[in-house]
Amino acid sequence: MPSPDYFVHESSYVDDGAVIGAGTKIWHFSHVLAGAVIGARCNLGQNVVVMPGTRIGDNVKVQNNVSIYEGVELENDVFCGPSCVFTNVLNPRSHVSRKHEYRRTLVKRGGSIGANATIVCGVTLGEYAFIGAGAVVTSDVPPYGLMVGVPARRVGWMCQCGERLRVAAGRAACAVCGAGYEEHAGALRLVAQYTAIKDEVVPALQRVIDAQQFIMGPAIAQLEAAIAALSRAKHGIGCASGTDALLLPLKALDLKPGDEIITTPFTFFATAGTIHNAGGTPVFVDIEPDTFNIDPAAVQRAITPRTRAIVPVHLYGQIAAMERLLALAAPRRLPVIEDACQAIGARRSIDGEWRMAGELGWVTAYSFFPSKNLGAWGDAGMMVTSDDQLAERLRKLRLHGGAKQYHHDEVGTNSRLDTVQAAVLLAKLPHLADWSARRRRHAAHYSAGLAGLPQVQAPVVERNNERIFHQYTVRVERRDALQAHLKAQGIGSAVYYPVPLHLQPCFAHLGYKVGRLPVAEQAAHEVLSLPVYPELTPTQLDHVIGAIRGFYT
Repeated sequence: MPSPDYFVHESSYVDDGAVIGAGTKIWHFSHVLAGAVIGARCNLGQNVVVMPGTRIGDNVKVQNNVSIYEGVELENDVFCGPSCVFTNVLNPRSHVSRKHEYRRTLVKRGGSIGANATIVCGVTLGEYAFIGAGAVVTSDVPPYGLMVGVPARRVGWMCQCGERLRVAAGRAACAVCGAGYEEHAGALRLVAQYTAIKDEVVPALQRVIDAQQFIMGPAIAQLEAAIAALSRAKHGIGCASGTDALLLPLKALDLKPGDEIITTPFTFFATAGTIHNAGGTPVFVDIEPDTFNIDPAAVQRAITPRTRAIVPVHLYGQIAAMERLLALAAPRRLPVIEDACQAIGARRSIDGEWRMAGELGWVTAYSFFPSKNLGAWGDAGMMVTSDDQLAERLRKLRLHGGAKQYHHDEVGTNSRLDTVQAAVLLAKLPHLADWSARRRRHAAHYSAGLAGLPQVQAPVVERNNERIFHQYTVRVERRDALQAHLKAQGIGSAVYYPVPLHLQPCFAHLGYKVGRLPVAEQAAHEVLSLPVYPELTPTQLDHVIGAIRGFYT
């Protein structure tokens, strides 16, 4: 019989029926039972027991005095410290058989378990999770999570190389290996999106560097044409940010004191802040309780002779009821400025035809803030319109009010889109549809998993809308307590938005009081956004669902 291609110390036993991979070493007084599967290049220390039904991946290191019971699976590159403990029954009794109640425990790739730590059965440890010595893990652990204590709680993040990370402004770079990470809604992820598109982005940036055309380089016009085509608009006009993409069209209205712009109170501040900065007065009206978008009936009631425009926001990636808003605006010759900063690529079926965000308004604002579905590597924005005269004026306004250098028709501002950002966005744009489709799949997974919980209302998707789920936002009971519970489980979440704009101190002079816009105010107390970025895995989604269900049951 040929010698096995693995090593077993003479004091140890490997039963017939066990599968051992090449290059694995099994040291003193250990026992691998029939039915166990151990991968290649593993190292099992002294006094290790591997039970039937156990699966161990490649390059796993198990130190002394560890028993790995049926139902435990260790993926590749897992480290188990000395005397760490796995269980497979939640409530054992010596006089009650529990074999039919074994619960699966999964330690995903690269996870590390410290000495004397206990892993209570039925949990999943995410990729490269790090469990401190002596910790007791009673619930799922997010990827890269650093867990300590009894019961274990997350106190930080660990790089895949084993160094602790310092996260600032949502990003971290390992000081030892240089790996980059980003934190989104409280979950950490290796910058997988960058890894996937690196071979497209880096050459695009190099072309900008080689050409030394950092201001208004050729990538600007290319991106403007591409975004205009996506929006079915004639013109794209790049600018410095999503805020400027709102501000410049409002300036093009030449607002005078007392001029009113109708908009929603339930959105990011820039929507109303730009109205103020352009010289107008924001008039806030309530929202629809299901979509969180502006209520057309409320818009109609708010129109006065002083009204100059309507600014709907396609919140969370779902287009507002444009057909109803345009029906109100057209006979009154009121421009409709679409705030699509969260909705690039979204579409709505109107009279049986799909219409894109950016297609129907007088002008539309996009934001390419890094967290958007199509995000730059800094601030960037764009306006799209099919109005030739407006497009010409917006191009002037972004360049100090002149189409020709040193000649100024009016006072504009410096709001150019950087060529570097345009190059990044051009490299990303071909992936946008797939990224948004993944977000929709994640949303469907969440909604199915949370179905039947009366305390949780999943997002409403209107039948005539194809939303892009910039956010997956639920209405929940005891919102703040749930958010704290999720944080304790290593799950991030965010509240968009905790204070509606009509109640912000800076707009107190407008005279709005609590109770004036009750739907928006109630939403501000109930909404919670869950992680929904494209790179999430089904396991991570299930972790979030399980934590929410655990809170309410």
